[in-house]
Amino acid sequence: MSRRHVELAERRALLVARADLERAQLSLAVHDLGRAIAPPPPPEAAARGRSIAAKLLRFAVPVLGATRAGRWLRFASIGLTVYRIARGWR
Repeated sequence: MSRRHVELAERRALLVARADLERAQLSLAVHDLGRAIAPPPPPEAAARGRSIAAKLLRFAVPVLGATRAGRWLRFASIGLTVYRIARGWR
């Protein structure tokens, strides 16, 4: 192989390794975010399962992407806040 082909193969291998590392970091960040939103339940409540919000978030972030999921979460948060304010005025 020529020197150019070797350099391209090395660069391709480096990019694949970086992509794998970023994928693992993203997976860890999603896991940490899920733990922050819904911490593990106490042992007596472990049978009841985790929060629906954490389950939806774990589904939404990989499917929609972090930016789009963040935007939807922001809209949902604003909507729920408006709803709670409106219910409080009754």
